[in-house]
Amino acid sequence: MTTVENQPIAVLTKEELEELVAQLQARIAANLAPYELESAVCLWLDTLRGIEEIINLTMVEWDDEAFEHQLFGFPVFRYMQHTDEIQDIRRGLAARFSQKFANRFCNLLFQGSAIAMAFAVNGAVEIASRFQNLASMIDYLQSRRRHFVALLHLMPAACRGSRRVAQQDTLNIFLPIVEFSAVPLMGAQYSLMVKLAQERLGMADDGNAELAMLDRLYLEPERVSIVEMPMSDEGRQMLESRESVLPDRLFSAAELRNDILHIEAAYAEFDLRGTDFTIAASLVRRLSVDHVDRDFWIQISPTALTSLMEAVGASPALRSALICRAESYMKCLSSYAPLVLLNGRYLSTVTLLSRFMYSWRARILDRKKRFQIRAGFIFENRVQIALEEQGFIVQDIVRINRQEFDVVMTRDEVIWNVQCKNNFIDLDRVDSDATSFARYNHMLVRSYERALVKECNREHLLKQKLSIDAIQHMVVSRFPVVTDNPRIVVFSRIADFARRADVLLTRSLRT
Repeated sequence: MTTVENQPIAVLTKEELEELVAQLQARIAANLAPYELESAVCLWLDTLRGIEEIINLTMVEWDDEAFEHQLFGFPVFRYMQHTDEIQDIRRGLAARFSQKFANRFCNLLFQGSAIAMAFAVNGAVEIASRFQNLASMIDYLQSRRRHFVALLHLMPAACRGSRRVAQQDTLNIFLPIVEFSAVPLMGAQYSLMVKLAQERLGMADDGNAELAMLDRLYLEPERVSIVEMPMSDEGRQMLESRESVLPDRLFSAAELRNDILHIEAAYAEFDLRGTDFTIAASLVRRLSVDHVDRDFWIQISPTALTSLMEAVGASPALRSALICRAESYMKCLSSYAPLVLLNGRYLSTVTLLSRFMYSWRARILDRKKRFQIRAGFIFENRVQIALEEQGFIVQDIVRINRQEFDVVMTRDEVIWNVQCKNNFIDLDRVDSDATSFARYNHMLVRSYERALVKECNREHLLKQKLSIDAIQHMVVSRFPVVTDNPRIVVFSRIADFARRADVLLTRSLRT
């Protein structure tokens, strides 16, 4: 390792962080370089299927509590000491799904056990501990999902060697790249983003400041997720045309088409018809019917893909979004492209296509003013619910003297006036460009600070309405921002609101 890599990230200068980012990106490419492209891509795609299946086991309705407990409590790290138990689990999964499904599951668990022991032997004890049981392994895999797909996208540009990847070695080969290069790279990039953001705001350099890009479920910020959208009557009627899916599999082409229908139904009030979403949906539906293999894999030639894009009238933006052409890891990390070019054919899976459609939905909807307004109201409701759970009491105040308020709560004879800012920008526009992030962060933070001043200037309205003299003003931001202002809370850390409130009250009593 270089001198820069040996130092704690918190003490590195801007120039050193930039150097570290470049070094780690180069190291990821160098680590992939010896491998033969065909086996790397195909077997990593196969491994990703197993990873997605394991993660989604948590969504299955189990009728047998004893089996469910046995399944999620299985000690992955000590796999070889529990061979009888794993055979029980194999039989249970084969009965619920299929023998092939059960085989993929057991093979991935065996690989997980082997790599966990390797991590432990090499001193990476914390990483090894993530494989204590299936539940903790699922949490680990979920936290690394973006990295797994980013590696896939980088392989066509990076894999230039002749060393073939073996099925049983995929985790042994690729997880160390993720843990020892990709995760530190993201940490260095985010530290650089924080440093530039602090510099632009004139803040003191704090290497321990957090950039909370992902929430506690490792999900990226979005204006409003599909689970938050109230289903309209039109949407419910649309869902009546869902296809039946086979019970012996977690993913299928029919389920992909149902996912698209669910998106169309959930956001029916915004009329996705006539937009690029409908065109993308038509393209993906045809891929899932005409170019699907074994109900999961997608394969299409470049010529056939071009013809299909022309047939549906795909825009240049949609054509570009289908394929990741980035040659740097950080740019691959922000890609939702579903297709990978391999030796004259495009490969994909129903899960990658579903991921793409969900991302494309946001890209289309975020341009619609009516959606932005509707999403703002939904966001206010989510903030209100989160604060209620922390002991704050909702006050039914929307407007006073023609002046509107977002969320007004009380707790212990104190008014908490909360502005909800549902600002949003695609992460792919800022994740790999620290300067762009710092610029956008500066704009948001200054806007939020002006909003706080505005609230202070009209706080008398709330005091009179509620007959309470003590009042505090806060901003909750959907987009993660870097700031030293304790009154600005990032929504991904909304669970910390009450603690922040207590600190602010203590400070106000001292002044």
